Amino acid sequence: MMKLVVLRHGESLSNDENKFSGWIDVKLSDKGKREAEHAGELIAAAGSTNIRHLYTSRLSRSIQTGNIILETLDLLYIDHHKCWELNERHYGAFQGHNRKEIFEQVGAQSYNYIRRNFHGKPPPIEGVDGSVDSRYDDLDRTAIPNGESLEDVMNRFIPLFKSILSSNAPGDDILIITHGSVVRSIIKYLANIAEEDISKVEIPTGIPIIFELDDQGRLQTPYHYLNHELALQEIQNYRKKTMYKM
Repeated sequence: MMKLVVLRHGESLSNDENKFSGWIDVKLSDKGKREAEHAGELIAAAGSTNIRHLYTSRLSRSIQTGNIILETLDLLYIDHHKCWELNERHYGAFQGHNRKEIFEQVGAQSYNYIRRNFHGKPPPIEGVDGSVDSRYDDLDRTAIPNGESLEDVMNRFIPLFKSILSSNAPGDDILIITHGSVVRSIIKYLANIAEEDISKVEIPTGIPIIFELDDQGRLQTPYHYLNHELALQEIQNYRKKTMYKM
């Protein structure tokens, strides 16, 4: 049996300002740092301390969250893999802009389709993409997205995910700290969620999710949050903050 611990990074400064972050590199807010420390405490209390590998994106909010959790667990020595495939969905021309302002510009129907439909894609970013810097120098620039749907995120992430699961040593747990769209991709893939249903799944920041997998990487029990009540509360707060009316 393999235990996979997954969470969306702690609250970032862009989350606090209600902006589309995407590939823009932003740091954790003070609340996000507290969320990361609490996540480490939840993982320790649940007995998930046989973690031997940490996987994060190449974005600071994911890396910071990982470092805080490892320090809380006294596991700073384990292998830390920074993978661009774990980056947040690229929000194209929406990146860096306030969500409510975008909603008012494009209208409710387009906004909800782009934001939540499995195939919905934002308008591509034009010109030089300021979110792409030297951390991606090892990549073929033609492979770097300029706007993605959730389907696109899954297409670039799932091959890495399969490799992570297949290379894990028996008995070792895995910690993945990533972003909302990638967590949603993991849930869709492992729990076999339909395209039309995954759009309804919200992911709160900083609350670990546990997946128990067999040796073939198949989900054995329903996935669950380590603090279910807090997760529900944060999801409700997020929906109130991000659901708009014309």
